[in-house]
Amino acid sequence: MTYTLTHARTFLLTHARLLERRLFEVRFEGGQPASVGHVVRAYQNADGGLGHALEPDIRCSESQPLFTSFGLGAMEEAGCRDAALALSVCDYLQSIADESGLVPLFFASALQAPTAANHWQHVTPIPGLNPTADLCGLLHNQGIEHEWLTRATETCFRMIMEEPPQEAHALLCAAKLAAYIPDQERAANLMDAISLALPRARFFKADALSDSYGLTPLHFARQPDSLCRRLFAQSQIDQHLEVLANQQLPDGGWPIDWEAPGPASELEWRGVTTLEAISRLSAYGVI
Repeated sequence: MTYTLTHARTFLLTHARLLERRLFEVRFEGGQPASVGHVVRAYQNADGGLGHALEPDIRCSESQPLFTSFGLGAMEEAGCRDAALALSVCDYLQSIADESGLVPLFFASALQAPTAANHWQHVTPIPGLNPTADLCGLLHNQGIEHEWLTRATETCFRMIMEEPPQEAHALLCAAKLAAYIPDQERAANLMDAISLALPRARFFKADALSDSYGLTPLHFARQPDSLCRRLFAQSQIDQHLEVLANQQLPDGGWPIDWEAPGPASELEWRGVTTLEAISRLSAYGVI
């Protein structure tokens, strides 16, 4: 197969939403990181949170922690910092958090809107490490201080160290916290806990040839200098890169393997997946 980055670019220009197109410009065409921040701000509601189906599987307009995590992740990918946005997000998270600072992925009201029926309808929205640890890491990356961020970070660190999660998505959130928590000793402690828990975690896809659903080493080691890169052998990384490269379709994009809420959501997700694929392949020098 000889599909190229050019084909992926064409797919993004013809199918993807503005956020992924802006991210592509930053990653591959010298675009300004602030352009991604401008797009993310368009998803912000008056309460400070991000909404409007920013994560394409849930089509509600109300602010949700899941959407907020998605938007902050886009800013991280672009290298965009916006202290004012980050602080307003913290105010929103403080307003919805429990007494320990934890927040759920989303609230039950989100399920009144169309969703990916075979996915989110079966998730119980309770406060936890996923997404709180991820949000904390991404907000530390923004270089801010906030009462909620301090409290939530303490809670997440204690939870991870006392009982490391045995599920890959929660461990990925822990890894984001480890990457950006200001205290380097704590970061090292978190990485030790993650390294012990990940090989046996549910939904961790160590074998690139497996057909099962799961997060792969490339989700944890998004580029060669990622904090989690040391957790994986080079042969394991190479195998996942080869499989990822071979998944490109003739239209230039990458597929999704679940049923999205509708055609718009499916194309939005394919834009996300395509950008993710070419970013990882580029970072490792495959394309």
